[in-house]
Amino acid sequence: MLSTFGLPWSGVPFSHYFGAGSWTWFLFAGVSLVFLRYDGRSNQRLRRCFSMFNLAAIMTAIYAFMYRNGVPGDIPGIEGVAAINTLEGLAGWHLTLARVFFFVSATASFLPVYSPNESAAALLSFSYSSFLAIAFLPPARTFFIGLSPETAILTDAAAYFVCAFLIHAFVMGSLSRLAASRRNYSHIAVNAAITAAGIFFLFI
Repeated sequence: MLSTFGLPWSGVPFSHYFGAGSWTWFLFAGVSLVFLRYDGRSNQRLRRCFSMFNLAAIMTAIYAFMYRNGVPGDIPGIEGVAAINTLEGLAGWHLTLARVFFFVSATASFLPVYSPNESAAALLSFSYSSFLAIAFLPPARTFFIGLSPETAILTDAAAYFVCAFLIHAFVMGSLSRLAASRRNYSHIAVNAAITAAGIFFLFI
C-alpha cells in the first residue's frame, strides 16, 4: 500500500508532499517483494530475483536515455519515464517498439512471482500494474482534443487506474499460474531477450 503513494497518478506522486519523490515506489515495492510469503512453488528466490534485476535493467536503460537526451524528470523517478510517451519529437517508431518490449518484459518477469491466493501479493500486483500503466502506456489526454489542464489530469488518473485494474485482474490474475509452471530458465532467457530488444530499439 505504501508503494502506491509513490506513483504519479496525476503527474506528481502523493509522496511528494512528504518531501520524497516517486523513487519511493521502487523502494517499497522491492521490500514488499522480498518479504512476500512463500507461494509453495519451486525456485521462488530465482523468480523474485530475476523480476527485480529485469526491472532494474529496464529502468537503468531508460534513465540512461533520459540523461543522454535531456528528458525532464527526476532520476530515479517515474514522471520522466511517463513523459517520454508524450514529448513531441520522441514518438518515433523505435521508441514505441522499445516501450512495447519493456512493457511485455516487465509484465512477464512479474507473472511467475504473483500468487493470487496471497492478499499482500495481490496488493503488490495492483501497485506493479499501476506502475506499468503509468510508465509505459500513453496518457488518456493524447486521445482527446481541447481538454483543460484540470480535466486532463483527472482523465489521465482515471484511465491509468482502469488500465492498472485490467492488467492486475486479467493479465496477472489469469497468466501467473501458467507462467510459474513453465521452466524457469527458459522463461528467463526469453524474458531477457525481450528486454535486450527493448534496449536496442531505445538507443538506435
